[in-house]
Amino acid sequence: MKRLIIILLMLSTILACEEIYHPDLEEVDNKLVVEAALNAELQQNTIKLYRSHGFNSENKTYPSVSGAKIYLTDNLHHKIPFIEMSNGTYLLDYKLDKSLSYQLQIELDGKIYESRMQAVPETPKLDSVYAEFTTDIKISGAANDKEDIIKEKGVRAYANINNDGQVSHYRFYARKVLLYVNHYDTLIIDNMETRPIYSWKSLYPTGSFNIAGPPEYSTEKDISKHPLEFFTSDYFRIIPDTVLFSGWIYIVHQYGLNEDTHEYYKDLNNQLDAQGRIFDPVYIQANGNIKCLTDPDEVVLGNFEISSYAESRYYLMYYPSLEKQTIRRIPKNVYIPTQGAIKNVKPEFWDSIYMSE
Repeated sequence: MKRLIIILLMLSTILACEEIYHPDLEEVDNKLVVEAALNAELQQNTIKLYRSHGFNSENKTYPSVSGAKIYLTDNLHHKIPFIEMSNGTYLLDYKLDKSLSYQLQIELDGKIYESRMQAVPETPKLDSVYAEFTTDIKISGAANDKEDIIKEKGVRAYANINNDGQVSHYRFYARKVLLYVNHYDTLIIDNMETRPIYSWKSLYPTGSFNIAGPPEYSTEKDISKHPLEFFTSDYFRIIPDTVLFSGWIYIVHQYGLNEDTHEYYKDLNNQLDAQGRIFDPVYIQANGNIKCLTDPDEVVLGNFEISSYAESRYYLMYYPSLEKQTIRRIPKNVYIPTQGAIKNVKPEFWDSIYMSE
Protein backbone atom coordinates (compact mmCIF):
# COMPACT_ATOMS: atom_id res chain seq x y z
CA MET A 1 0.00 0.00 0.00
CA LYS A 2 2.79 2.44 0.91
CA ARG A 3 4.45 1.91 -2.47
CA LEU A 4 1.24 2.75 -4.31
CA ILE A 5 0.63 5.94 -2.33
CA ILE A 6 4.17 7.19 -2.86
CA ILE A 7 3.86 6.59 -6.60
CA LEU A 8 0.56 8.42 -6.79
CA LEU A 9 1.80 11.48 -4.90
CA MET A 10 5.42 11.99 -5.98
CA LEU A 11 6.80 14.76 -8.12
CA SER A 12 10.35 14.42 -9.33
CA THR A 13 13.49 16.37 -8.60
CA ILE A 14 14.94 17.27 -12.00
CA LEU A 15 18.72 17.17 -12.33
CA ALA A 16 20.38 19.97 -14.34
CA CYS A 17 23.85 19.61 -15.86
CA GLU A 18 25.67 21.90 -13.41
CA GLU A 19 23.24 22.62 -10.62
CA ILE A 20 20.33 20.96 -8.90
CA TYR A 21 16.91 22.51 -9.33
CA HIS A 22 14.61 22.20 -6.33
CA PRO A 23 11.01 22.48 -7.55
CA ASP A 24 8.10 23.38 -5.31
CA LEU A 25 6.27 20.23 -4.27
CA GLU A 26 2.52 20.60 -4.18
CA GLU A 27 1.05 19.20 -0.99
CA VAL A 28 -1.78 16.88 -1.96
CA ASP A 29 -2.64 15.54 1.47
CA ASN A 30 -6.04 14.29 2.61
CA LYS A 31 -7.05 12.94 -0.79
CA LEU A 32 -9.39 9.96 -0.92
CA VAL A 33 -7.56 6.77 -1.88
CA VAL A 34 -9.59 3.83 -3.21
CA GLU A 35 -7.93 0.41 -3.21
CA ALA A 36 -10.47 -1.66 -5.13
CA ALA A 37 -9.33 -4.77 -6.98
CA LEU A 38 -12.02 -7.44 -7.37
CA ASN A 39 -11.13 -11.02 -8.29
CA ALA A 40 -13.94 -12.48 -10.39
CA GLU A 41 -13.13 -16.02 -9.24
CA LEU A 42 -13.88 -15.26 -5.56
CA GLN A 43 -17.17 -15.22 -3.69
CA GLN A 44 -15.89 -12.53 -1.33
CA ASN A 45 -13.75 -9.47 -2.09
CA THR A 46 -12.71 -6.51 0.03
CA ILE A 47 -11.83 -2.94 -0.84
CA LYS A 48 -10.18 -0.28 1.31
CA LEU A 49 -10.64 3.46 1.66
CA TYR A 50 -8.12 5.76 3.32
CA ARG A 51 -6.65 9.25 3.13
CA SER A 52 -3.32 10.31 1.72
CA HIS A 53 -0.61 12.41 3.36
CA GLY A 54 1.44 15.20 1.84
CA PHE A 55 4.67 14.26 0.06
CA ASN A 56 6.82 15.60 2.92
CA SER A 57 4.76 14.09 5.72
CA GLU A 58 6.67 12.01 8.25
CA ASN A 59 3.51 10.08 9.16
CA LYS A 60 3.89 6.54 7.79
CA THR A 61 0.33 5.40 8.46
CA TYR A 62 -2.66 6.27 6.32
CA PRO A 63 -5.93 7.13 8.10
CA SER A 64 -8.74 4.77 7.17
CA VAL A 65 -12.06 6.13 5.94
CA SER A 66 -15.17 4.78 7.67
CA GLY A 67 -18.86 5.40 7.18
CA ALA A 68 -18.96 5.27 3.39
CA LYS A 69 -21.83 3.67 1.51
CA ILE A 70 -20.40 1.57 -1.31
CA TYR A 71 -22.25 -0.26 -4.06
CA LEU A 72 -21.34 -2.44 -6.99
CA THR A 73 -23.75 -1.67 -9.83
CA ASP A 74 -24.05 -3.84 -12.92
CA ASN A 75 -25.08 -2.83 -16.43
CA LEU A 76 -28.61 -4.07 -15.69
CA HIS A 77 -28.83 -1.47 -12.87
CA HIS A 78 -28.73 -3.98 -10.01
CA LYS A 79 -26.96 -2.61 -6.92
CA ILE A 80 -25.05 -4.88 -4.53
CA PRO A 81 -23.97 -3.22 -1.25
CA PHE A 82 -20.63 -3.58 0.49
CA ILE A 83 -20.56 -4.08 4.26
CA GLU A 84 -17.96 -2.28 6.39
CA MET A 85 -16.14 -5.02 8.32
CA SER A 86 -13.59 -2.80 10.08
CA ASN A 87 -12.36 0.77 9.82
CA GLY A 88 -11.96 1.50 6.12
CA THR A 89 -12.33 -2.13 4.98
CA TYR A 90 -15.51 -3.05 3.10
CA LEU A 91 -16.68 -6.55 2.16
CA LEU A 92 -18.55 -7.63 -0.98
CA ASP A 93 -20.18 -11.05 -0.56
CA TYR A 94 -21.10 -11.67 -4.18
CA LYS A 95 -19.46 -13.57 -7.03
CA LEU A 96 -19.29 -11.55 -10.22
CA ASP A 97 -21.29 -12.66 -13.25
CA LYS A 98 -18.84 -12.89 -16.15
CA SER A 99 -21.55 -11.93 -18.64
CA LEU A 100 -22.06 -8.52 -16.99
CA SER A 101 -20.13 -5.30 -16.49
CA TYR A 102 -19.84 -3.39 -13.22
CA GLN A 103 -18.98 -0.02 -11.77
CA LEU A 104 -18.14 1.12 -8.25
CA GLN A 105 -20.21 3.80 -6.53
CA ILE A 106 -19.18 5.48 -3.26
CA GLU A 107 -21.21 7.89 -1.14
CA LEU A 108 -19.05 9.72 1.42
CA ASP A 109 -19.43 13.01 3.30
CA GLY A 110 -22.19 14.23 1.00
CA LYS A 111 -20.22 13.46 -2.15
CA ILE A 112 -20.72 10.79 -4.79
CA TYR A 113 -17.81 9.00 -6.46
CA GLU A 114 -18.13 6.70 -9.43
CA SER A 115 -15.82 4.54 -11.53
CA ARG A 116 -16.02 3.75 -15.20
CA MET A 117 -17.87 0.57 -16.13
CA GLN A 118 -15.63 -2.52 -16.15
CA ALA A 119 -16.24 -5.78 -18.00
CA VAL A 120 -15.28 -9.09 -16.39
CA PRO A 121 -12.32 -10.47 -18.36
CA GLU A 122 -12.25 -14.07 -19.51
CA THR A 123 -10.25 -16.50 -17.40
CA PRO A 124 -6.62 -16.27 -18.58
CA LYS A 125 -4.31 -19.11 -19.52
CA LEU A 126 -0.67 -19.72 -20.41
CA ASP A 127 -0.17 -21.60 -23.66
CA SER A 128 3.47 -22.45 -23.01
CA VAL A 129 6.14 -21.70 -20.42
CA TYR A 130 9.84 -22.34 -20.98
CA ALA A 131 13.17 -21.24 -19.52
CA GLU A 132 16.54 -20.04 -20.80
CA PHE A 133 19.89 -19.23 -19.23
CA THR A 134 20.47 -15.48 -19.26
CA THR A 135 22.14 -12.58 -17.48
CA ASP A 136 19.83 -10.31 -15.50
CA ILE A 137 20.84 -6.64 -15.58
CA LYS A 138 19.62 -4.13 -13.01
CA ILE A 139 20.44 -0.46 -12.55
CA SER A 140 20.58 0.93 -9.02
CA GLY A 141 21.17 4.40 -7.66
CA ALA A 142 20.51 7.78 -9.24
CA ALA A 143 23.52 8.12 -11.53
CA ASN A 144 24.49 6.60 -14.83
CA ASP A 145 27.77 5.10 -13.63
CA LYS A 146 29.06 1.64 -14.39
CA GLU A 147 29.07 0.95 -10.66
CA ASP A 148 25.28 1.14 -10.69
CA ILE A 149 24.89 -1.71 -13.19
CA ILE A 150 24.36 -5.06 -11.46
CA LYS A 151 24.66 -8.24 -13.51
CA GLU A 152 23.55 -11.64 -12.29
CA LYS A 153 23.58 -14.99 -14.08
CA GLY A 154 20.65 -17.34 -13.85
CA VAL A 155 17.57 -18.71 -15.60
CA ARG A 156 14.51 -16.76 -16.68
CA ALA A 157 11.08 -18.22 -17.36
CA TYR A 158 9.13 -16.98 -20.38
CA ALA A 159 5.52 -17.36 -21.51
CA ASN A 160 3.71 -17.50 -24.83
CA ILE A 161 0.02 -16.55 -24.83
CA ASN A 162 -2.16 -17.09 -27.88
CA ASN A 163 -5.11 -14.77 -28.17
CA ASP A 164 -8.21 -16.82 -28.93
CA GLY A 165 -10.77 -14.72 -27.10
CA GLN A 166 -11.39 -11.26 -25.67
CA VAL A 167 -8.79 -11.03 -22.91
CA SER A 168 -5.40 -9.81 -24.14
CA HIS A 169 -3.94 -7.89 -21.18
CA TYR A 170 -2.46 -9.54 -18.11
CA ARG A 171 -0.68 -9.02 -14.81
CA PHE A 172 1.57 -11.66 -13.27
CA TYR A 173 2.57 -12.29 -9.68
CA ALA A 174 4.54 -15.24 -8.38
CA ARG A 175 5.69 -17.35 -5.51
CA LYS A 176 9.02 -19.12 -5.92
CA VAL A 177 9.53 -22.07 -3.57
CA LEU A 178 13.20 -23.01 -3.26
CA LEU A 179 13.68 -26.73 -2.53
CA TYR A 180 16.80 -28.11 -0.83
CA VAL A 181 17.81 -31.16 1.17
CA ASN A 182 19.84 -31.06 4.36
CA HIS A 183 21.06 -34.16 6.22
CA TYR A 184 21.49 -35.37 9.76
CA ASP A 185 23.12 -38.41 11.32
CA THR A 186 21.19 -40.74 13.59
CA LEU A 187 21.93 -44.02 15.35
CA ILE A 188 19.79 -46.93 14.10
CA ILE A 189 20.37 -50.27 15.88
CA ASP A 190 24.03 -49.53 16.61
CA ASN A 191 24.61 -48.18 13.09
CA MET A 192 25.06 -44.51 12.25
CA GLU A 193 22.88 -43.53 9.30
CA THR A 194 22.53 -40.30 7.35
CA ARG A 195 18.94 -39.23 6.86
CA PRO A 196 17.43 -36.39 4.75
CA ILE A 197 15.72 -33.22 5.90
CA TYR A 198 13.44 -31.94 3.15
CA SER A 199 13.49 -28.14 3.39
CA TRP A 200 11.97 -25.23 1.50
CA LYS A 201 11.52 -21.47 1.64
CA SER A 202 9.44 -19.01 -0.40
CA LEU A 203 10.51 -15.90 -2.27
CA TYR A 204 8.26 -13.23 -3.77
CA PRO A 205 8.75 -10.60 -6.50
CA THR A 206 9.55 -7.00 -5.66
CA GLY A 207 9.76 -3.89 -7.80
CA SER A 208 7.56 -3.00 -10.74
CA PHE A 209 4.39 -4.81 -11.77
CA ASN A 210 4.81 -7.59 -14.33
CA ILE A 211 2.22 -6.80 -16.99
CA ALA A 212 1.77 -8.02 -20.54
CA GLY A 213 -0.25 -6.89 -23.52
CA PRO A 214 -0.21 -7.07 -27.31
CA PRO A 215 2.55 -5.18 -29.16
CA GLU A 216 1.77 -1.48 -29.51
CA TYR A 217 0.64 -0.20 -32.90
CA SER A 218 0.06 -3.74 -34.13
CA THR A 219 -2.98 -5.81 -35.01
CA GLU A 220 -1.21 -8.87 -33.58
CA LYS A 221 -2.85 -10.00 -30.32
CA ASP A 222 -0.61 -12.96 -29.47
CA ILE A 223 2.13 -12.45 -26.86
CA SER A 224 5.46 -14.16 -27.45
CA LYS A 225 8.38 -14.67 -25.07
CA HIS A 226 7.01 -12.52 -22.28
CA PRO A 227 9.57 -12.49 -19.43
CA LEU A 228 8.29 -13.94 -16.18
CA GLU A 229 10.51 -14.61 -13.14
CA PHE A 230 14.30 -14.72 -12.87
CA PHE A 231 15.99 -17.51 -10.88
CA THR A 232 19.56 -16.89 -9.77
CA SER A 233 22.41 -19.32 -10.40
CA ASP A 234 23.90 -18.18 -7.10
CA TYR A 235 21.28 -19.89 -4.95
CA PHE A 236 23.84 -20.53 -2.21
CA ARG A 237 23.49 -16.91 -1.17
CA ILE A 238 19.92 -17.85 -0.21
CA ILE A 239 20.57 -21.28 1.34
CA PRO A 240 23.68 -22.79 3.02
CA ASP A 241 26.30 -24.20 0.65
CA THR A 242 26.29 -27.44 2.67
CA VAL A 243 22.83 -28.49 1.43
CA LEU A 244 21.68 -30.10 -1.82
CA PHE A 245 19.86 -27.72 -4.17
CA SER A 246 16.74 -29.49 -5.47
CA GLY A 247 15.13 -26.93 -7.78
CA TRP A 248 12.16 -24.60 -7.56
CA ILE A 249 8.40 -24.88 -7.51
CA TYR A 250 7.28 -21.85 -9.49
CA ILE A 251 3.71 -20.74 -8.78
CA VAL A 252 2.39 -18.32 -11.40
CA HIS A 253 -0.55 -16.06 -10.51
CA GLN A 254 -2.03 -14.78 -13.77
CA TYR A 255 -4.68 -12.05 -13.84
CA GLY A 256 -6.74 -11.14 -16.90
CA LEU A 257 -7.17 -7.35 -17.09
CA ASN A 258 -9.20 -4.76 -18.91
CA GLU A 259 -7.11 -2.53 -21.15
CA ASP A 260 -7.51 0.61 -19.02
CA THR A 261 -6.36 -1.28 -15.91
CA HIS A 262 -3.32 -2.47 -17.87
CA GLU A 263 -2.58 1.18 -18.74
CA TYR A 264 -2.95 2.14 -15.07
CA TYR A 265 -0.30 -0.41 -14.05
CA LYS A 266 1.85 0.82 -16.91
CA ASP A 267 1.68 4.36 -15.48
CA LEU A 268 2.64 3.03 -12.05
CA ASN A 269 5.60 1.17 -13.55
CA ASN A 270 6.84 4.39 -15.14
CA GLN A 271 7.09 5.80 -11.62
CA LEU A 272 8.69 2.71 -10.11
CA ASP A 273 11.29 2.47 -12.88
CA ALA A 274 12.30 6.14 -12.74
CA GLN A 275 15.23 6.48 -10.31
CA GLY A 276 16.27 10.09 -10.79
CA ARG A 277 18.60 9.56 -13.75
CA ILE A 278 18.86 12.52 -16.07
CA PHE A 279 16.81 11.04 -18.89
CA ASP A 280 14.18 9.38 -16.72
CA PRO A 281 10.57 10.55 -17.14
CA VAL A 282 9.24 13.11 -14.70
CA TYR A 283 6.98 11.61 -12.06
CA ILE A 284 3.33 12.01 -12.96
CA GLN A 285 0.10 11.07 -11.27
CA ALA A 286 -1.27 7.75 -12.51
CA ASN A 287 -4.70 8.17 -14.03
CA GLY A 288 -7.28 6.07 -12.23
CA ASN A 289 -10.85 5.49 -13.37
CA ILE A 290 -12.67 6.91 -10.31
CA LYS A 291 -14.11 10.44 -10.38
CA CYS A 292 -16.03 12.64 -7.98
CA LEU A 293 -19.39 13.45 -9.59
CA THR A 294 -20.20 16.10 -6.98
CA ASP A 295 -16.91 17.97 -7.46
CA PRO A 296 -15.28 17.11 -10.81
CA ASP A 297 -12.12 19.02 -9.84
CA GLU A 298 -11.45 16.79 -6.83
CA VAL A 299 -8.52 14.41 -7.27
CA VAL A 300 -9.28 10.79 -6.36
CA LEU A 301 -6.36 8.39 -6.04
CA GLY A 302 -6.55 4.71 -6.87
CA ASN A 303 -8.37 2.57 -9.40
CA PHE A 304 -11.33 0.21 -9.69
CA GLU A 305 -10.14 -3.09 -11.12
CA ILE A 306 -11.94 -6.28 -12.07
CA SER A 307 -9.67 -9.18 -12.94
CA SER A 308 -10.06 -12.84 -13.74
CA TYR A 309 -7.52 -15.25 -12.28
CA ALA A 310 -5.74 -18.53 -12.94
CA GLU A 311 -2.89 -20.31 -11.15
CA SER A 312 -0.26 -22.48 -12.83
CA ARG A 313 2.62 -24.41 -11.24
CA TYR A 314 5.92 -25.50 -12.70
CA TYR A 315 8.97 -27.38 -11.50
CA LEU A 316 12.27 -25.80 -12.57
CA MET A 317 15.64 -27.50 -12.19
CA TYR A 318 18.95 -26.28 -13.59
CA TYR A 319 22.67 -26.99 -13.43
CA PRO A 320 24.61 -23.74 -13.96
CA SER A 321 27.99 -25.42 -14.48
CA LEU A 322 26.55 -27.51 -17.33
CA GLU A 323 24.08 -24.87 -18.57
CA LYS A 324 21.31 -27.45 -18.54
CA GLN A 325 17.80 -26.75 -17.35
CA THR A 326 14.34 -28.30 -17.43
CA ILE A 327 10.92 -26.88 -16.65
CA ARG A 328 7.67 -28.82 -16.59
CA ARG A 329 4.13 -28.18 -15.48
CA ILE A 330 2.88 -29.58 -12.16
CA PRO A 331 -0.69 -30.82 -12.72
CA LYS A 332 -1.78 -30.80 -9.07
CA ASN A 333 -2.02 -27.78 -6.77
CA VAL A 334 -1.05 -29.02 -3.31
CA TYR A 335 -0.88 -26.70 -0.30
CA ILE A 336 2.68 -25.53 0.43
CA PRO A 337 3.52 -23.73 3.71
CA THR A 338 5.64 -20.61 3.30
CA GLN A 339 8.70 -22.41 4.64
CA GLY A 340 9.59 -25.49 6.61
CA ALA A 341 11.62 -28.67 7.04
CA ILE A 342 10.53 -32.29 7.44
CA LYS A 343 12.76 -35.20 8.41
CA ASN A 344 12.89 -38.49 6.50
CA VAL A 345 9.63 -38.31 4.53
CA LYS A 346 8.96 -36.02 1.58
CA PRO A 347 5.99 -33.69 2.03
CA GLU A 348 3.10 -34.24 -0.38
CA PHE A 349 3.83 -31.15 -2.45
CA TRP A 350 7.41 -32.39 -2.99
CA ASP A 351 6.10 -35.55 -4.60
CA SER A 352 3.92 -33.44 -6.91
CA ILE A 353 6.98 -32.31 -8.88
CA TYR A 354 7.33 -35.84 -10.27
CA MET A 355 3.74 -36.01 -11.55
CA SER A 356 2.98 -35.89 -15.25
CA GLU A 357 -0.08 -34.36 -16.88
